[in-house]
Amino acid sequence: MKHPAADIPPHIPDSVSLASEAVLAATWDSGVLAEILRRKSQSGESPAFLLLGRREASLLRSHLAAAFGEEAVITLKGTYYMGLEIVEIDFPEFFHTGGLKRPLRPSGTSVGGNTRAAMESGSIWRLQLE
Repeated sequence: MKHPAADIPPHIPDSVSLASEAVLAATWDSGVLAEILRRKSQSGESPAFLLLGRREASLLRSHLAAAFGEEAVITLKGTYYMGLEIVEIDFPEFFHTGGLKRPLRPSGTSVGGNTRAAMESGSIWRLQLE
């Protein structure tokens, strides 16, 4: 029997830094995220996650509380916003989209199959960090 730890990817060094994709003003701005998603979609990317630092998570929480009430957004864990899973990170300020959404291939289709056709056929989507 294969040990579960065998599937854990190697450790990513702490020296790797990832730049924030945007700096938000004093309030949450959905347009900033929409522009990032548009730009990435044009280059064929489809991010799966929205990584937010403490400040940005707080801005999003306030934005969602205004629409749905404070009790609805006690935590962002398990929350999706504009199709992205929210991931809060323990960093003062950070805003980055990451990972990729990729369709699982229906049986009998090639690796280079048509994504639109796969979406329309109701195939299952898998979220994958890359």
